[in-house]
Amino acid sequence: MTDAPPSLKELYDKANADLEKARRELNEIEALLRQTSNEVEKLQQRELTVSNRLRDLDVNIDRYSKADVKNYYASAQEVQMRLLTMRSQLEQLQYRQQATKQRQSLLFELITALEPFLGVATPAGNAGGMVGSDQLIADIIQAQEKERLRISLQMHDGPAQSMSNLVLRAEICQRLLDRDPEMARAELGALKNAINATLQDTRRFIFDLRPMILDDLGLAPTLRRYVQQVSEKNKLEINLMVQNLEMRLPPHYEVAIFRFIQEALNNVIKHANASQARVLVGIRDDVGAARVIHVSVEDDGSGFHVGEVLSDDSGRRNMGIATLRQQVETLLRGEFGIESAVGRGTRVEAIIPLPAG
Repeated sequence: MTDAPPSLKELYDKANADLEKARRELNEIEALLRQTSNEVEKLQQRELTVSNRLRDLDVNIDRYSKADVKNYYASAQEVQMRLLTMRSQLEQLQYRQQATKQRQSLLFELITALEPFLGVATPAGNAGGMVGSDQLIADIIQAQEKERLRISLQMHDGPAQSMSNLVLRAEICQRLLDRDPEMARAELGALKNAINATLQDTRRFIFDLRPMILDDLGLAPTLRRYVQQVSEKNKLEINLMVQNLEMRLPPHYEVAIFRFIQEALNNVIKHANASQARVLVGIRDDVGAARVIHVSVEDDGSGFHVGEVLSDDSGRRNMGIATLRQQVETLLRGEFGIESAVGRGTRVEAIIPLPAG
């Protein structure tokens, strides 16, 4: 390493030390995440068991003593409070993890920028490239784990709870068959409706998890169906525009773009308090005659100060923005942008190089 101004060398050394510290912190956070995720999963199973017991208690209250009733409700309250606490801890750990990964990425960029001025040898540059590769792998693995956790929570709160309720109602029908056939017939009718509703919810869950028509028909038809469902469910007027997208894109492009729009609309629903949204996706000629995929999602909601939100590493909205940026810049090597102002809505967009061939 050649001679350099002490301040620059000190900055380089401090950045390296901070990067190593960030790596250690990330390892600790990920270990806590695994422990907390396991605890949440166990508590979800306990809550399901307790919920089934309470439903049976409600139907057969005369079979239980007052002490049993009191103990069951106390146990249910304890499990629910514990689960709520652990889910909150899990969210906080996820925010810390994302913030640490962002800090790690910024430090790596700083180190890479300083190396030419300090005359760092080529092997260090290769090592830096390896760090970048490792970081990409870590980002992909973390995205997978985050998605699995989301699916687990949705399965517990949705289909698992519904099916547990269906089992209980089937047991009620079974008991009524001998005592009151007419009431049993009415209960069977209600059970049939409940099964149909659960089936529709499960189909929606499967579509959100992985729209099968994305593989069969492509991005445009999948977006039209998804936007219609989101609009109807959330009473949000969404205008979808698809331009010059007659061709099929590579599967990972279609999945990433769909997830980008899905995450952007989720942010609109959760944070924007909007009445209208506009989604644009299409292929256009960019600067230098290069063809790109342009994706834009904007709303007429409350908006926010972009600088303040981006500087808040622990904020939920910042985490959502970080997810959008990661999907575009890391997975598709594109450019991500965001514009917003208080009272004037928000627009997020991506410019993605069109894949060759």
